Amino acid sequence: MNYTGSNKEKTKPPDLMFSHFGINCHDPDKLEDFYTRVMGYCVSDEGLIGGNTKKIIFMTRRPREHHQFVIAGGRDRSFETTIGETGFKAPNLDALRQAHFVVSNETSVKDITAIDHGISWTLYFRDPEGNRISISVETNHYVPQPAIWPLDLSMSDEKINELTNERCKTNKSYMTRKDWKLKKYREFNEEKRLSIEGPETGNPNPDFKLEENLNDKLLKFKENTMPPPKVAQSHCAFKVSNMNDMVFFYDNVLGYAVTDRGKMMEIGEEPAHEYTYLSRDPDEHHQLILVSGRDMNDPTSVNQLSLRVLSLNELRRMERILDNNPSIGQIRKTCHGNSFSIYFPDPEGNIVELAVESTWYVPAPHGIKMDLSWSDEQLITWAENHCKNTPGFMMRSDWKTKARQELEAIGHLESEGLIK
Repeated sequence: MNYTGSNKEKTKPPDLMFSHFGINCHDPDKLEDFYTRVMGYCVSDEGLIGGNTKKIIFMTRRPREHHQFVIAGGRDRSFETTIGETGFKAPNLDALRQAHFVVSNETSVKDITAIDHGISWTLYFRDPEGNRISISVETNHYVPQPAIWPLDLSMSDEKINELTNERCKTNKSYMTRKDWKLKKYREFNEEKRLSIEGPETGNPNPDFKLEENLNDKLLKFKENTMPPPKVAQSHCAFKVSNMNDMVFFYDNVLGYAVTDRGKMMEIGEEPAHEYTYLSRDPDEHHQLILVSGRDMNDPTSVNQLSLRVLSLNELRRMERILDNNPSIGQIRKTCHGNSFSIYFPDPEGNIVELAVESTWYVPAPHGIKMDLSWSDEQLITWAENHCKNTPGFMMRSDWKTKARQELEAIGHLESEGLIK
């Protein structure tokens, strides 16, 4: 694979951070029921895409994010899913046991397996369409990944900790998780991979009065007889065909560092695969996992891997870099009202979104073609004039405040403090 960006642009990783993940499915209503009723998501918006032929559902448990997880209809059920996993964190082993109890009482959930990875205690299971989900509790240890040992959640916390401690400390590359994080912080900082949360882009003080009724409910949810798992969404994984090319792209173009790589042995019904773990956050061993074994005859099940870019100028710089990269397809530029976004297929056709967040909220799905050659002032003025006349429009800060209130009131706010 030949990368043709300029030397200056090639060597500087983009200023971005992980935002959200979306999957394609063949029964969005069935998955909406599962992810809202069992996993505790709330629907923030829904509508039709693809010429009004496919349903798309936006979901969240995090008031910072209008959507953390997206499901879109249209996947042909005759093809295998290419989703590796959608990953969550839990605060402790009791929360992991509660999650195990919840999913064990769901007849549509299959392949429930608990594993000790050394760096985490992880529960794996599959949603009603066979997409894998993981819920992990971080340990205080680091050993190179992949590593797997059996995990018996019926044992006491003390016994589980004792076993993990013994297993990890026999590894010659063992270090504490704290030392690993410090090491990665130094490496990522030196390589300029660290990105901090950026400001929203737009006019924070519009010269018009908002007439929207903020008493209307923003979020839709489903009750369950059991409370939703205490989790926070943390990472995603998808299957790839050419591991080396895909690692090159996500490292050299999008700035994700390889934190570990190796063969993951069989877990439950999941066969052995090569795993590559990637991250840009020293507090996260992996934000993205590339999993070997994709048949390129199977269309991608990734609806979107969305990464937040910190400024419009950085979005323009990435547009230039991507335009000069022969391994990706056509770029699409869209203003959603909520964001200024560019979309492109990675070397294996998985859709990646780079998005700069605006100061507005517009009900999704919503999009108009935009011109990044305009100045920031021109682009923001044009977008604001369009957005403020859209039914349901409000300031993003108002949406976030009200979303938090609703999530807290119904007990569906995700476990905060697990993810920065």
